[in-house]
Amino acid sequence: MQVEQKLAGMDSQSGDKQKQGGTLKDKDSIRASLVEEAVIVFSTLSFSGSHVFSKLNRGFDVVIIDEAAQAVEPATLVPLANGCKQVFLVGDPVQLPATVISTVAEKFGYGMSLFKRFQRAGYPVQMLRTQYRMHPDIRCFPSKEFYDNALEDGLDVRIQTKRSWHEYRCFGPFSFFDIHEGKESQPSGSGSWVNYDEVEFVLAMYHKLVTRYPELKSSSKLAVITPYRNQVKLFRDKFKETFGTESEKDVDIGTIDGFQGREKDVAIFSCVRASKEGGIGFVADFRRMNVGITRARSSVLVVGSAATLKRDEHWKNLVESAEKGNAIFKVSKPYPYFFSDSNLKTFEVKKAMPERFEAGPEDMAVDGAPDLDEMVQAEEPDWGEAGDGEGFDGGYDD
Repeated sequence: MQVEQKLAGMDSQSGDKQKQGGTLKDKDSIRASLVEEAVIVFSTLSFSGSHVFSKLNRGFDVVIIDEAAQAVEPATLVPLANGCKQVFLVGDPVQLPATVISTVAEKFGYGMSLFKRFQRAGYPVQMLRTQYRMHPDIRCFPSKEFYDNALEDGLDVRIQTKRSWHEYRCFGPFSFFDIHEGKESQPSGSGSWVNYDEVEFVLAMYHKLVTRYPELKSSSKLAVITPYRNQVKLFRDKFKETFGTESEKDVDIGTIDGFQGREKDVAIFSCVRASKEGGIGFVADFRRMNVGITRARSSVLVVGSAATLKRDEHWKNLVESAEKGNAIFKVSKPYPYFFSDSNLKTFEVKKAMPERFEAGPEDMAVDGAPDLDEMVQAEEPDWGEAGDGEGFDGGYDD
């Protein structure tokens, strides 16, 4: 507290430029003295190269770099320049890498992390296999698709991540909503994409979720994630327009890049891309996909065009995984109808019958009777005109 007061006092001092420069030096000296005596020091990679660290009379026994797979090599080397006996690189090489704006630099390997370089060179990597964040039904697909089926669930994770909204299949741990009538569009002069249909559908979904489960009306509980900045802006504008300015506190909206390392109870993932032909842009980046579908603790609700996404192998596998798990829902307009009480009733999870229950003739199903779940919104795709689907989002979340 005394140190904080002293630093605050220095900030309030006035004087000529020379005096102000001296004040900054004094502040650096105080910080350096604290670091000198500290047992554990926390710093960003860049700040570890500041004047504060250059004033130290010692190195470090151990340097631990978190999210090491998301840092370029020069940035990783900065804290190592202070001297250390041992370094631990902690990160996930199948999630987002460092952000490199220059395509030329990326082409020549500037985006590769020191973590990834060591891994490619055959240096032994220790994998932490037990996960405690997400419901096992969320963990299942990324484990198989990206981690060689090596992930395991911690004790009682299924129980700890089970929530009341799981009473409906469409709000289960892992669901895919096929917006087959959706269309992607690209605002003039922009490299980013939007999808108005997905925004309209997500608004209806959000309204039903927070109305039926008020505990989700919090930005700490629920997030809307999307790959494109223009879609983020459209979501924010429409949420304010529909639910008022207070909606900023009720839902967290951002790009996938901005959500790495974060988690929510419910994550709604808007994929955006929807076209008759062509690619799906950087939505096809498996690392970005992996981050997007693993931000949720209890429910990840993926919203997208199944036909478009299935042109990519990883997304094709995800859609097929949802189909096998009876967790894919083909949605037609009007979107609010999908979340009407009468329609939701068809998605109620049937509770297990008591062990001693014996079915009588009146309890037997009629042979050949159609399954209501298969009857709901089963129209054929009706594609409208769209572009070729190729595009790149030149911006990232701040």
